[in-house]
Amino acid sequence: MKFILLILTFVLIPFTTLAGDKVKGITFFTEDRQSWVTGEGTGYWTWHNKGIEHPTEGPLGTNPIECHGAGFLDEEGSWGEGICIIGAGDDTHISHWKVDKGQEVSQWKYLSGTGKYAGIKGEGTSKHIELPAVPAGRGMSEWEGEVSLAK
Repeated sequence: MKFILLILTFVLIPFTTLAGDKVKGITFFTEDRQSWVTGEGTGYWTWHNKGIEHPTEGPLGTNPIECHGAGFLDEEGSWGEGICIIGAGDDTHISHWKVDKGQEVSQWKYLSGTGKYAGIKGEGTSKHIELPAVPAGRGMSEWEGEVSLAK
């Protein structure tokens, strides 16, 4: 279960940067994940999700989000990394997410942006939110950080 929570954490990854505006939000998504046993107590996983990223604070607007990632797991936890594409059409930005072995919080950082997100910089953290009543294949995460947008 921790493996799943860690994966969801990065998925739900969002956006931000240094010395900029504080950002905070929630991501709602559906997910598809697969895993394979690679040895005794070890495995490899892939994860893909699509959803909506909804900022509750800061200059970013509500956007569609799609994330892809992969990683490994063993008795001590799982770890991995991937990317998220946030936005639509000519106004998108891409973030990289990473979760370290045994951690429940992932780190994310903006890599690039186009249109109104050109020049975006930022970083922050994301955490999967455990919701007992949510059906399998759906999830939610909370994220926060800082973002700087080109003026």
